[in-house]
Amino acid sequence: MTFQKTVLLLATFITIAFSNLCHAQTQGKASFYGNGFHGRLTSDGSRYHKDSLTCAHRTLPFGTLLKVTNQKNGKEVVVRVTDRGPFVKGRVVDLSMAAAKELGMVSMGVAPVTVQKVGHAAPKAKKARRGGKLTAANSYVLPEAKYIDPATGQFYTMQEWKERGEQARQQHLAELSAKQQPRYRILGGKHTARLN
Repeated sequence: MTFQKTVLLLATFITIAFSNLCHAQTQGKASFYGNGFHGRLTSDGSRYHKDSLTCAHRTLPFGTLLKVTNQKNGKEVVVRVTDRGPFVKGRVVDLSMAAAKELGMVSMGVAPVTVQKVGHAAPKAKKARRGGKLTAANSYVLPEAKYIDPATGQFYTMQEWKERGEQARQQHLAELSAKQQPRYRILGGKHTARLN
């Protein structure tokens, strides 16, 4: 192999590796869907809803979760890729109306953003009825958010908070019940005096 072919091959590998790293964090402009798109089918087969936190991206797989940060005001939102686009030079993501509102960019129309891949929503199989037949369709479940407990510094999901709350309630009821139980001294099998 000649030196020129080796350099060309090496340059190709570096370009591919660098383009994959660029997908981790990209800067560019974001736009958003107009109200006329509400209810239309997206590329992944779902229907666009203006109140959902979704987006269009040219290449990332459907279900990819992206953190989009408005560079003008620092506001952030996590969106799920459900569509393809935008197909305008310099734009890296096309957001739902709800996501655009979260970023405070509706009045601007287009905003400079940083886009960072933060994960992938796990597909959950379900059955959809199309043309009288049941077919498999994909829906995506976002990872459950965790909230900090200021007392312990630990993070818990809402389900874990509910379980902890129920355990604390049961413990409190048991303590109250123990305090309210009348105590008697039993002499010869008969209750003779209440002790408090």
